[in-house]
Amino acid sequence: MSPDKLASEIERIVLAVTDNYASEIGEIQTIIYNKLVGILKDLELDGEGYIRQSAANRAILNDAESAINELLPGESFTNSVSKILEAIPIINTLNADYFTSLSEGFNENRNFIKSLQAQTVTSIESTLLEDGLTAQIKNPLTDILNRNVNMGGKFSGFLEEIRGFVKGNEQVEEGKILSYSRTYLSDTLFNYSRSYQEAMTADLKLDWYVWAGGIQDTSRSICIKYAGQFLHRKEIEKIAEQEWPGKRQGTTKSSIFIFLGGYNCKHSLIPVSKKIVPAEDLARVSS
Repeated sequence: MSPDKLASEIERIVLAVTDNYASEIGEIQTIIYNKLVGILKDLELDGEGYIRQSAANRAILNDAESAINELLPGESFTNSVSKILEAIPIINTLNADYFTSLSEGFNENRNFIKSLQAQTVTSIESTLLEDGLTAQIKNPLTDILNRNVNMGGKFSGFLEEIRGFVKGNEQVEEGKILSYSRTYLSDTLFNYSRSYQEAMTADLKLDWYVWAGGIQDTSRSICIKYAGQFLHRKEIEKIAEQEWPGKRQGTTKSSIFIFLGGYNCKHSLIPVSKKIVPAEDLARVSS
């Protein structure tokens, strides 16, 4: 398997599972919105359409908050997240096949991979199903409910605010759950693959890489600059000292091998045998 083939296959897998996830989350967001509207439509309003401050409305607010806790994470959302995790063994196989073809000395460190995989799964579950979900989605949505009901907000504006947060609107392209989680999942899977590759690179004592991956409209200047180039480890460490639009905070000579161009970067640093590095690149580093 060639470096470009490995990079493209990993990108294909990550994009496929995240696109499927996005479709499912879009449906879940609609379910959440419809459920809330079905509950909140019974709120008592005054003659001008403002929410009354009453015991009955407080009870409806409690029902809406209970619905949020029931649906988030809920079985459908949990299943959508679980499907994302199915990409990890596929990524493992792709990387193992590549390193096997690269070196006879390759021996997958199963303990390391098992630990890396467990760490990644724990991070995803915590971020999307537990603490992160509460902080980024449930608490802000509950705040919208409480603020509007407690302050007697305009009902039509209240529904529009909920719609924008949950489903998106003309100003906000997609709902908060999807916008919060899709990029995170994509980054997590790409970072997982890069961490696997970097660990195996260290074991095999490889120092040369290809900055692999196609150029897209959203590609950062740093990726456009180096895409397709053979680079020595020391050169990549030097690149980390540069500044570019979208550079991820915390990018250092060590973390650049994982973070690469920044958030939502779909490129890869694929380690290669020195035997396939062009003579001019070898001369550049040795000079």
